[in-house]
Amino acid sequence: MMFLVSGSFRGRNGRRRPGPPGLFVLAWATALAAVVSLAAQSGSGVARFLNETIGFSIDDLRGLDRGSAVIRSLDTPVRQELAHVGAVHLDVPPDEFVDLFRDIERFERGPGIPQIGRFGSPPRLEDLQSLTLPAEDVEELPKCRTGDCQVKLSAEALTRFRTHVDWSSADAGRQASELAREMVLDLVRAYQAEGNTALGAYVDDDDPLLVAEQFRALLASRDPLPAAVPELLDYLDDYPRGLPGGADEFFYWTVVDFGMKPTIRVNHVVIYPLAERPSTGIAYAIATKQLYASHYFHTTLELRFLVDRIDRAGRAASTLISVTRSRNDGMTGFRGLFLRPIIRRRSRDAVRHYLEHVRRQVERPASEAVLSRAGTGASAH
Repeated sequence: MMFLVSGSFRGRNGRRRPGPPGLFVLAWATALAAVVSLAAQSGSGVARFLNETIGFSIDDLRGLDRGSAVIRSLDTPVRQELAHVGAVHLDVPPDEFVDLFRDIERFERGPGIPQIGRFGSPPRLEDLQSLTLPAEDVEELPKCRTGDCQVKLSAEALTRFRTHVDWSSADAGRQASELAREMVLDLVRAYQAEGNTALGAYVDDDDPLLVAEQFRALLASRDPLPAAVPELLDYLDDYPRGLPGGADEFFYWTVVDFGMKPTIRVNHVVIYPLAERPSTGIAYAIATKQLYASHYFHTTLELRFLVDRIDRAGRAASTLISVTRSRNDGMTGFRGLFLRPIIRRRSRDAVRHYLEHVRRQVERPASEAVLSRAGTGASAH
């Protein structure tokens, strides 16, 4: 408890502020009572991790227990990197969440995600049949040159767009979309065979950017996590070797549109059940590793932890803790001084909106199931 005491009266500059002993004791006792109460409601491990390790405030924890998604941004070692931790309570237990999440096309489709598809095993061109290049990309691609392109591409992809599409044709957009499907399929197949080396390099700017190096740097910047998952992180780094025991995986693509440029993303998901669940209450770790993004993102890793929880009605439920780290465009140099706070805020808002979307997605089936059971019971009588 000395940590709480010594920190209770620090100002924003880190200096101690003198206060009357009575007020000091009252503030300490109030804070202690709040933490104990919220720990009982949220699950002591979750509340302790968010409050003591990540730095969520008592007000944040109260918001979490009221049903809000709460977010905190973390410091990062380099300016082009962003990191956020978010949490939200869910009405469904972890196993039910995972069942819903595996149907990723239904789970993630909604406002901001107009296109999505899951790859089969093995991946086929038909898995990408509904992918259409955004109009902005069709307009920009004919202008692309190495070191000067508004779309993130490898040198090979840039050449293929330049030589395989008749940009003067009325159906150039259709040709470009067909070629994009082929190249995304080629990327997924190569990655499944060769791992990170197949991710290549973006040549949209003056300095080629090796995607594997960017991802490895994210892994080196390991954040505090609710549970240690070294086998999972090693697998993401050394893929396709070393799938952790009990884990399963899939691949999917999306077009994400949150008010900026619509962005094609290709992701690798690993769902990892944790053997320590009986003692820790942490049931699953789910990793989403970005393999490609057509705009903004150099690389992204999202780690989501599902924690067993009992709600106020005594029903099995869960808490979702999300740890997201990414490397992005536009945050270095003189312009970055102005752009980084804006990008950080938008990134933080995107995490919050996603957690709110997740809560809606899992609660809707649960409520429908309750209504269905109620209807069955009424008809039986």
